Amino acid sequence: MAFDIIIHGDEHILEVVYPTVASEADVSHYAARVRQTIDSMGESWTALVDQRQLRALPRELMSTLAGLNAYAQLKGMQRSARVVPDAAAGLQAWRMTKQALLSVPARTFESREEAIAWLRDPAP
Repeated sequence: MAFDIIIHGDEHILEVVYPTVASEADVSHYAARVRQTIDSMGESWTALVDQRQLRALPRELMSTLAGLNAYAQLKGMQRSARVVPDAAAGLQAWRMTKQALLSVPARTFESREEAIAWLRDPAP
């Protein structure tokens, strides 16, 4: 199963929906596709990463995904919202954010609606 990449052009949101399981080949293919998409996003955009379906991500692929987050920040990402199924996935997302050395605001959410609302209006 592939990663879905969705662009909400009117709101400058790049959304990625993770598959249930991601192999090394899946992540490699996704990395190439999402870099091209990031390059087309312009100077200011936000990211929505939906990981609710993800059941397993090999630990060795975390550095690849952290690198993509760092690349996204360099290419104009202003905020990053992740939707996770549980606290363990939230902790994994936090670790990846730290590994990527992100300085942009990044938060995890339990629902897609909450994440999108924060991306649209990040004020507390």
